[in-house]
Amino acid sequence: MCSVCAVHRPLSDFPSGSRVKIERFCECAGGNCRCRLCALGLTPGTLVEVDSAGPGGCRIKVRGSDLVIGRGMAEKVLASPQT
Repeated sequence: MCSVCAVHRPLSDFPSGSRVKIERFCECAGGNCRCRLCALGLTPGTLVEVDSAGPGGCRIKVRGSDLVIGRGMAEKVLASPQT
């Protein structure tokens, strides 16, 4: 885990039912990972609802769609809670 991950909360750490805003990607995320996340609509500023997060992956609702991303990728998406 890089120093940026230690300051922000990864998407994979939020419990089911959480509404979060994507803040940024971890600096340890490679270019391919960042491109894939952006292609899925997971860009900074996007509001996301966490349906479930487990050891295998993270199921989320984003921009009207249901998505499942692997745990490793979810750990590289840094978010903040929204009320």
